[in-house]
Amino acid sequence: MTRSGKQVVFGLIFILAVTLLIFGIYRWSEPTPTCFDKIQNQQEEGVDCGKVCGNTCLQSLQPIKVLSSNLFKVGELNGQTDYDALFRVYNPNTQFGSANVEYSLNILNLNGDTISFLLSKTGSFYILPGQTKYIYEPLLKAVRTLAGKNTAILEITKIDWQKLEGVFDEDIKLAIRSKDFFSDGKPGVLAGVTGTVFNSSDFDLNRVDVVVVLFKNNTPIAANRTDVRTLVAGSDRFFEVDWFSPISGTPDRVDAEANTNVFQDSNFIRRYGTQEKFQQLY
Repeated sequence: MTRSGKQVVFGLIFILAVTLLIFGIYRWSEPTPTCFDKIQNQQEEGVDCGKVCGNTCLQSLQPIKVLSSNLFKVGELNGQTDYDALFRVYNPNTQFGSANVEYSLNILNLNGDTISFLLSKTGSFYILPGQTKYIYEPLLKAVRTLAGKNTAILEITKIDWQKLEGVFDEDIKLAIRSKDFFSDGKPGVLAGVTGTVFNSSDFDLNRVDVVVVLFKNNTPIAANRTDVRTLVAGSDRFFEVDWFSPISGTPDRVDAEANTNVFQDSNFIRRYGTQEKFQQLY
């Protein structure tokens, strides 16, 4: 090898050695990654969250939206009115759902510029990623009957977010295959809906929740709910809901939806929720 060739080789070796030395000093002096210091650093997308921490930042999740609310009068006695309330809610997050969405439900009376609180109660529901579903609250007893218009408001107060994986790849779907309205059925029953739920998944489900809504001119006029137990994979199960109070009008459409709580281990033969959970307070 010529002298100039040796110089080139030694030069390359020297450059490589210096590069390795600089890289080692950088790695040694680099702060130890931590996702528990309550500081947004080390390329975190938020405080102690993001891809570098292996989780999702709370601020990147969108709130659950209340799309509609309806209040149905189901009885009145001694100046006290009973109501059923129905809400349509939507979770815009496609990877995160919640086993526990806590809410406050208020019934207000609007009479001109006067607003009176008639009832306030709390409750909770589950919702899947990207899901739109009905929330039905039966037999709400308002304190008194007033002139004006009564309305129901659903306010989300806390969400226990949980990331779900796997279950959606399994194509778990529940379908309402039939639903029939009747108004002259069993004694004491003023109206009802019968139907069947089909479980197209490969899993046996212990409980399926069914909500039925009656429509007149595209407006909900009544709602009810029931549940189906032990819905075996690939099978149908019968359900029935009954109304014992008059319905305001004859429905021209019946809507029904079936859901199962994927966050409840006993509903499936294996667990789907990951360990990534956190709460969001409102």
